[in-house]
Amino acid sequence: MRDGSRKLEEIELSCTGYIKTSSGEGKIKLADISDKMPLNSFFDRGIEDDDCGELVNLALCVPGIDVVAVGPSSCSRVLYFRAAQKGLDERLFLFPVSSKEFTTGNHLKTLEEELEGLVSSRRSKAIIVYITCADILTGTEFVSITKRIEKQYGISIRVFERGPLSRRRTLPKERLANIFIDLLQRSVLQERRGHINLLGDAGKLPKDSGLRQILKTYPTEKIREFAALNSYEEFEDLANGTLNIALDPFGYDLAVRMQEKWDTPFIYLPARYNMKEIKHNYAALMEGLQVTWDYSQDAKEYHRVRAEVAGALAGKRIAVGIGSRSFELAYALELMGLLVSAIFVEKVNEADMTYIPMLSTMGSQAEVYLVSNITVETQLGEFEGINIALGKKAAFYCLKAKELLVSSDYQFGYEGIMKILEGLQ
Repeated sequence: MRDGSRKLEEIELSCTGYIKTSSGEGKIKLADISDKMPLNSFFDRGIEDDDCGELVNLALCVPGIDVVAVGPSSCSRVLYFRAAQKGLDERLFLFPVSSKEFTTGNHLKTLEEELEGLVSSRRSKAIIVYITCADILTGTEFVSITKRIEKQYGISIRVFERGPLSRRRTLPKERLANIFIDLLQRSVLQERRGHINLLGDAGKLPKDSGLRQILKTYPTEKIREFAALNSYEEFEDLANGTLNIALDPFGYDLAVRMQEKWDTPFIYLPARYNMKEIKHNYAALMEGLQVTWDYSQDAKEYHRVRAEVAGALAGKRIAVGIGSRSFELAYALELMGLLVSAIFVEKVNEADMTYIPMLSTMGSQAEVYLVSNITVETQLGEFEGINIALGKKAAFYCLKAKELLVSSDYQFGYEGIMKILEGLQ
């Protein structure tokens, strides 16, 4: 908590963050956060990556894969509503288990019967049995059941243990990626087909996407998009592509595993806001495809809009809170001459440590708030003067600011930063 009579040394601190200490709310320089907070630990990454609803939806987005969720009713309801939001609940089957059944293990026999009924009544291509921490903690053994049904009915059944409590020290999305690779193993052909795979979980690329336009210059038969598959056969065909383009960390995990298994080359093109990194993505794509692409017009339009926005927003205070890429966006905005006054984050990870020193070096006056520490008093007193809130987290705390939500869809090249600048206009 701060008041109007801050000490001089407090005013001079730039790029500072708030953390909980034994004496209440504390403020530290971001340069010191790596010494005072565990950065990107396995457990932290497991918690961060453990959005169970999104993980199940990621499995359900593959046509032909059914998911059987085994666990307490409270967990099942969350999964159902998240799947229903995306229209994926038709292939989600809930198997609620009571505390008594967990204790006795009686639910295993019933689950076996349910799986047999599902296999007999549907044309599932594969089944993923999703189990929660309760069964992981009690050491419930599912493999013998799934193997027997696999052998009898000839259908692939895999067990997915959610959460950081899994016995194997891999993250939830990494375990799901391993399951996908295991399912693809059956589909590898001796000769590759001439298609490119777009790997990622952010959604289908728009028709006017710059990446899609560049790919049209490449002599390929088809483009397979993991997030927009039309059939299980298309999913299986991912194993036979000539090139993988990874669009996000999940796509990167898949691409690395496919390179290890089948020597499939890949290019990693994560969405970027920073000019230098945007140009690097263009260069990496053109080198990987062995094509040329003139993006100078996109660059000129970016510089034109950037100049207009910088003039229109001179002196306006901006808050950024878009999730894991908040520091990256804040740095890009500061490079344009815009005034970023607040950055909202849930935690600081290794990727952030690339941008934090850069912000400090350029003299940024941005203050960084860990959302778990923001009090009502802080919200009422600190953010009154914020003019624009970028992202849900910033908008939640900066109640009087103009709200601008940032799309979570994949944006290639200048597309992401251009949409933000156009919104700021």
